[in-house]
Amino acid sequence: MESPYWEAEDFRVVIGATKIDYAADKEEHNRTKHKYSLASAVNLLEHLILPVNVRPFITRDACTSYERRHEHMTVDSDGKVVFFVTTMRKNETIRVISLRRAHEAERNVFACFTGYHEKTP
Repeated sequence: MESPYWEAEDFRVVIGATKIDYAADKEEHNRTKHKYSLASAVNLLEHLILPVNVRPFITRDACTSYERRHEHMTVDSDGKVVFFVTTMRKNETIRVISLRRAHEAERNVFACFTGYHEKTP
């Protein structure tokens, strides 16, 4: 039964019930195109939704014509700002759509909201 306060596609985390997945057939495409594994986005989300989160994280809804998608930015294990997209599926499942390094303009937005700046080599 859907809550009257949430749309089925709203991004939400239900402790103890939320699952995170991705389309296995999209893995190689994302890895080739963006140089990141979708499994890495699953790992990032798992670490971000824990109450002991130490990484900065921002998220927003980004609707498309056929489904509601959610855009997120955080910091990967190398200290780089990454951008990824998810959507909600049935049974409290977050579906990872894409993961890539954030573009410069996105990194600037991330820095504005979080105060985090990538360290340059």
